[in-house]
Amino acid sequence: MAHAEFDKIMIELVDYAYEQATFDNETLHLARFCLLDSIGCAIAASTDPDCSRLMRSVQFSKNNQGVPVVGTALRLGPIEAAFQISSMIRWLEFNDTWLAQEWGHPSDNLGAILAAAAWRNLSNNNQSAVSMTAVLNTMIRAYEIHGVLCLSNCFNELGIDHVVLVKIASAIAAAQILGLSKDQALSALSNVIIDGHSLRTYRHAPNAGTRKSWAAGDAAARGLQFALFAQTGEMGYPTALTANRWGFDDAVLRGQPLNLTRNLSDFVIRNILFKVPNPAEYHAQTAVEAAILLRKRMLSEGLSPESIEYVRVETTRPAIQIIDKYGILNNSADRDHCLQYMIAVGLQTGNLTIKDFHEPLASDPQLEAIRQKITCAERPSFTESYYDPEKRAISNALYIKFRGITEEVSELIEYPLGHVRRREECFDALLKKFHLNLSDSPLRDQAGILADTLTSGEKLDAMSVADFLKLFSWD
Repeated sequence: MAHAEFDKIMIELVDYAYEQATFDNETLHLARFCLLDSIGCAIAASTDPDCSRLMRSVQFSKNNQGVPVVGTALRLGPIEAAFQISSMIRWLEFNDTWLAQEWGHPSDNLGAILAAAAWRNLSNNNQSAVSMTAVLNTMIRAYEIHGVLCLSNCFNELGIDHVVLVKIASAIAAAQILGLSKDQALSALSNVIIDGHSLRTYRHAPNAGTRKSWAAGDAAARGLQFALFAQTGEMGYPTALTANRWGFDDAVLRGQPLNLTRNLSDFVIRNILFKVPNPAEYHAQTAVEAAILLRKRMLSEGLSPESIEYVRVETTRPAIQIIDKYGILNNSADRDHCLQYMIAVGLQTGNLTIKDFHEPLASDPQLEAIRQKITCAERPSFTESYYDPEKRAISNALYIKFRGITEEVSELIEYPLGHVRRREECFDALLKKFHLNLSDSPLRDQAGILADTLTSGEKLDAMSVADFLKLFSWD
């Protein structure tokens, strides 16, 4: 198919992905920290029992010459490797975040990028090996495609999960790093657009479950699969978006066009939101931070969690829609999307860790008693600040009433530690988080060396992707 025959927005996305322009040092610095954070999350997930159980089952093309999977001794075919790497990055609700009209996690695309780059090396017998410089360049562009599409296209309102954007960005990024032509990239992208798309029901009561932890891996692997199809010469569908009645715009978006509302550059990675230090859904980050601060004040005044009469939470509308949850919490995926549970943990323990979403804490009666005392309501001004492009605040205010004390004790936080407005504070915290994420793995004694490699342009950028992946996998 001729390049010009494809829908305009598809051409715009692919043209941007294939630009040769390089990014400045600040953008590359952020990309290295995004990579460090994502790999750390994947290593931490390798010890999670639910994650390990599923990953062990997805080894259909196990191959000693395959792609090394971080956090494991596995070498798999590219599609399974992409699934595993992206699923592990996403599993613990701890990787970077992008909040807009649509929300998502641009690092979800890294599985497809790393697997495609490693597979290209293996297919070429390591001739002209793909470097980490190329990976970082592709990664920044995948973040941008994913995040800018989030700004003005809302799938959640249609009941469709936002991982459709992972599939789109991963297909384009995989095609680019595999060395495909632009026409082949357009073929891959058009096949993604006409593919089936996941319903959001696994993120919400009564069906909240662990699929939300591997949905992004599924989407990244699917995007790479379409790129590999295109590499064989599989045809594309030029008006996959705009075809009357049967195209994506009509059939999926109910007559609204998929659109871009700003030029593609490096805006997304420069404004990415990190999760430090707690693995909370992002709309809860400031609430957990506030709860931990309130616990310190509570203890300093000789009070205890048992003396709490009630906790009022004022938050944003998206938080109410996504994580305001009552009733039985059936699994860890339910708990890490329950604002009340996460606040209760902060108030009871003074922290919130990966392990806190599992037993024995999950069944702790004292924790449950605190959770039952927490109510949430929207504060409209918080919602306005959330959607204001000049602010992008993620505000939460907690008000605690203790028995025997008339006045409420309160804490309001607008911007979490990983927000762009607190960027300089978070780099040391990200390094600490990386060490913690590796602490239960065979790599724990090498965490300092690995962190230094990941954050150093001199050490990382010229490394081949195969050598990079070997650093984080084991025999």
